[in-house]
Amino acid sequence: MKRVTQVGSVLMLGLVLLGLSACSSTGANQIPQITIKASDYAFEAPAQVEAGLASIVIENQGQEPHHAQLVRLNDGVSMEQFQAALQQGPEAALPLVTLDGGPGVVPPGKSQRVTVRLSPGQYVLLCLVPSADGVPHLAKGMMAPMQVVEAKNPAQVQVPQADGTARLLDFSFVLPANVKAGQQVWTIANEGQQPHELALVRLADGKTMQDVAAFMQAPNGPPPFEDAGGMQGIDPGETAWLNLDLQPGNYVALCHIPDPASGKAHEELGMVMPFSVN
Repeated sequence: MKRVTQVGSVLMLGLVLLGLSACSSTGANQIPQITIKASDYAFEAPAQVEAGLASIVIENQGQEPHHAQLVRLNDGVSMEQFQAALQQGPEAALPLVTLDGGPGVVPPGKSQRVTVRLSPGQYVLLCLVPSADGVPHLAKGMMAPMQVVEAKNPAQVQVPQADGTARLLDFSFVLPANVKAGQQVWTIANEGQQPHELALVRLADGKTMQDVAAFMQAPNGPPPFEDAGGMQGIDPGETAWLNLDLQPGNYVALCHIPDPASGKAHEELGMVMPFSVN
């Protein structure tokens, strides 16, 4: 009788462990993934996704650098209104949307993962990277609508476990100290009063931050850096998460978003920070 009881206890324990395993495979740590394939000059992405935490991955299948900025149209704003505002410039378009982040600029053949929180509404994917001719990819047709709907069965998901935090201020960065090479996750927190992004570039050998600034002012020839991903623009008070796989070297963090008052990019107002990865 005692042996039967022991066997029953073992079977019960096994069932409990199987139940825990099933919960862990579909529960708290499983953030839904949305894959965006970028080419020259188009996005391939789901037309509809569910609201909540989402892991957004861009795969650059083109021959030029690309990113994916997610913007949510403000309630009552149509795609036609937004497209018309884009023709007038960022000063006209930005008030019509909220910025919800997205994977930063990656070179051809590379990918970038970020985690953001999506709200129900009409979104648009944009690539604002300029080609060698100076024309932004957006003007070449690189935009795509994406509808975010209420989740039918909201999952109990947890935010990614971060190795450090990058704070975005007006107009500066506070980055994690002693950044090490390899895979890591950063929490990206916009603590400023304006939208901000965290664009990362890795300097070419022998190049400096001054070389980057000069190239940004007057692009000519090959850039003195390689794009290293990052987090696209997020609105004030918002938080997102950035997956990185950093190689040793010298990097620069920048924010290209324009200041409404002056029209200058935030990088011109001091939002530039060099750092080293060991």
